Amino acid sequence: MKKIILLVLAVFMIQLPVAPATFAAGERLTVRETFTIGSNPLVSNNMTYILNFMPSGDIQLWNNRKRSMIWHTNTRDMRITQLAIDQYSGRLKLMDWNNTPYWTSDNNAWANAWYGQGNVPVNLVGDLLIVQDDGNLVLYNTKNVGLGWYPVWASNTGGQ
Repeated sequence: MKKIILLVLAVFMIQLPVAPATFAAGERLTVRETFTIGSNPLVSNNMTYILNFMPSGDIQLWNNRKRSMIWHTNTRDMRITQLAIDQYSGRLKLMDWNNTPYWTSDNNAWANAWYGQGNVPVNLVGDLLIVQDDGNLVLYNTKNVGLGWYPVWASNTGGQ
């Protein structure tokens, strides 16, 4: 009797629809996902660097081994509830549930400083954020087949 009940339960569970994940996981955040207060932190593959969403509304990148914060958004507002990649501008956007922005990445300023004036890629629309094993938090454009993946913004914390 137990086997029949387990079999019926297994068949029933197979038929349940599975919704795609909409929350960030692992070491990355895609343009279709959100990183929210209460969600699991983003963790580098080597488990050394952790991106936390603090209840105060601050996003913090920590070196887990040294137990030190190496970067943060410097935002303190209890209304801030989510971090996402804006699908139109490709910028990181820290906002409340009404999509009011409190902090955004400045992809253009970062790219000018990183690549040098006149050498900036044309498309600075990011679609993938990764907590890298070197401690750098990097927003990439992965959609330009000719150039491959290239950074459009970063925390510049690699090696800390």
